[in-house]
Amino acid sequence: MSISSAAARPPRCSIANISTGESIECLFNPTQLTEQVKVNWNRLVVPGLSHQVLQYQSTGNRQVSGVEFYLDRFFAAKQPGNSDILLFRSFLRALTLPPAEMLAPARALIIWPKVLTIETVLTDLEFQYRQFGMDASVLVYTAVCTFEEISNVRIVSEEVGE
Repeated sequence: MSISSAAARPPRCSIANISTGESIECLFNPTQLTEQVKVNWNRLVVPGLSHQVLQYQSTGNRQVSGVEFYLDRFFAAKQPGNSDILLFRSFLRALTLPPAEMLAPARALIIWPKVLTIETVLTDLEFQYRQFGMDASVLVYTAVCTFEEISNVRIVSEEVGE
């Protein structure tokens, strides 16, 4: 491994609002990722049997929970492009509302190269403001999100290592 490849920044996670076509690149990749899939079982009671028989019913939507995005105005100012970290907050807030012409939730496409590609809806959003400027402006904050997969057809694939 050369020094230049060791110092190279990994591809960044990005989020696209499928309804509006807007997309935004994360300032930093999340430091951890938790995926959860629940399996729904019918519990059949057979008289005289010592246990319940489990019968497969369905698999729930995959959830990616507790995804923490870190935003730092000082670091953003050194990056090419827009340094307004509050645009990321506005982008995420827009994903909490349905598009004007629909009642369905806004769909988001999350692309984290070599880690995860998933079409989702944002089901939970929390902002934690951590540092403020002398003028009360937000300097550092985190956005903690939970996303739930939406798909008409479940495709089983391994994103890691592609």
